[in-house]
Amino acid sequence: MKLRNLLVLGSMAIMGAAFTSCSKENLFDNEAAIEKQKAEYEANFVKKFGAIDPNQSWDFSSMTPSTSMVSTTRALTRVGDSYNADATEGQILIQKATIDWMSENMKAGINNVKKGKPFYLQVPQNSFTIVPIFQGTASYFWQLWMHVDGITEDKLIWSKGEKITYRTSETSTNWASPGTSNAGMNNAFEVKAPTYEFANLPVNANMYFYLKVWNSYSDYKKNTINPRALTSLDQMMLALIDCPRPTNVPEGNTVSIIGCEDNKSGDYDYEDLVFMMYGNPAPPIQHVDEVIVGTTKRYMMEDLGATDDFDFNDVVVDVTTDRVKKKIFYDIDANGSWTFNHEEIIENLPQEAIVRAAGGTLDFTLTIGNTTWTKSAKFPNYQEMLNTGWQGSVISYGAELDKFEVSGYDPSTNNISVTVQGRGGSGDVMVITFPKKGKAPMIIALDASNNWMDERSSVPEGWFTTE
Repeated sequence: MKLRNLLVLGSMAIMGAAFTSCSKENLFDNEAAIEKQKAEYEANFVKKFGAIDPNQSWDFSSMTPSTSMVSTTRALTRVGDSYNADATEGQILIQKATIDWMSENMKAGINNVKKGKPFYLQVPQNSFTIVPIFQGTASYFWQLWMHVDGITEDKLIWSKGEKITYRTSETSTNWASPGTSNAGMNNAFEVKAPTYEFANLPVNANMYFYLKVWNSYSDYKKNTINPRALTSLDQMMLALIDCPRPTNVPEGNTVSIIGCEDNKSGDYDYEDLVFMMYGNPAPPIQHVDEVIVGTTKRYMMEDLGATDDFDFNDVVVDVTTDRVKKKIFYDIDANGSWTFNHEEIIENLPQEAIVRAAGGTLDFTLTIGNTTWTKSAKFPNYQEMLNTGWQGSVISYGAELDKFEVSGYDPSTNNISVTVQGRGGSGDVMVITFPKKGKAPMIIALDASNNWMDERSSVPEGWFTTE
């Protein structure tokens, strides 16, 4: 096994002793104790992940810009209501007529990008149902996710190959699963597909879909680093709203067909995944005219309180830079074809940090560029471990423990550090900086598509190693 790129930040190993999660002993009592913890941490890290490449960087982020909504609507809420993205699951038979309509309007191997624009949707007052009906020939593994404003956690709807079968003729009794490989569902005649009905979302809330994409099912199983997120806001999906209603969809329902592309360098035929959405009415499709674009790094930080857990959840903070609000301009011709014209930056936005998790039982000050944030200033009971799954609590990966503007942050130098205070006003202080090459890391930088671990669960070996 070969380490992908690992470095142990020298001073950070010392500083790490400062961070303590669970009920750990004060590690600042003397220098000898700190050195002992540092040596144990490095030895256990190598034992867990393998020898460290002296040229490895601990910045694994791809620096890929991401797109988010500019909120223009306000959800209709009712006093006493509790909203969630729970779905009622069922099954439906997708008949040949629907498959034929999809195949005609999303021709495989044909660039269909001019058939639509980037889009989002709005939650209707009624329930609506999402049905994956087709997956094309593709080696990537992906999951379909839904984001709804006002719901903290994004909703995983469906994973490639899950609960779906098809047959290739009316007389065939062989209902095959496309599975997670690149086999696809070519020549599908009818499809038995899972249904997901949503009935408890905030009315009028903005929503959009995205694919979370790994290079292969094997990479997904190994939880390799930095899966890609491809959204309907980026024209990685195509919405067609005039699909005829299948006979087994109740009368009065309107039907949309949404096709997805799983690669920004792909053919844009939008048939890597195709799903149907229906309701009375189906969620209305809204074209995107303004978006916010930025580049986010997720910093995860570890401590030396326990030298063998490597959960990297004592501080988790997302830092976004190059934030701008853009207006997008498209032209449409007489045939209804859309063509991108240009985009304009209408506002430069400040750098922003979001604290996602704060484990550890010691007070600390996070420094990002010229900006500082102290745990005890926001949470006077600073010994409480927040959003790290302590004692079986559920981690909320969409939670914002705090959000604040940042200045002076430079993603190219990772000028981020943590200053940790010793227990009981001992006066001991440790400063953890971003690691240099060749050492066992206590801070790592990744894309925000990577979730942190719960307490005492090590990050996957696939984050740091290659076969």
